[in-house]
Amino acid sequence: MRAKKCDRCGKLYEQYDGSKEFKEQGKANAIIFIDRDLDNKYWSRNSYDLCPECMAQLVSFISEGKEK
Repeated sequence: MRAKKCDRCGKLYEQYDGSKEFKEQGKANAIIFIDRDLDNKYWSRNSYDLCPECMAQLVSFISEGKEK
């Protein structure tokens, strides 16, 4: 197992499989920002590792917006 450090809260955690941790939605264990132009071409920017708790909060935040 490889230890990771959450880029949001600083907590140390063990690597996890996002598709197993978040079966219903999300299915991720990190986020990456992109820069997209009007033709939908995109370039990656920074990526961030998130612990399961911070990822759950992000998934919840995004899901709430879809429900409204």
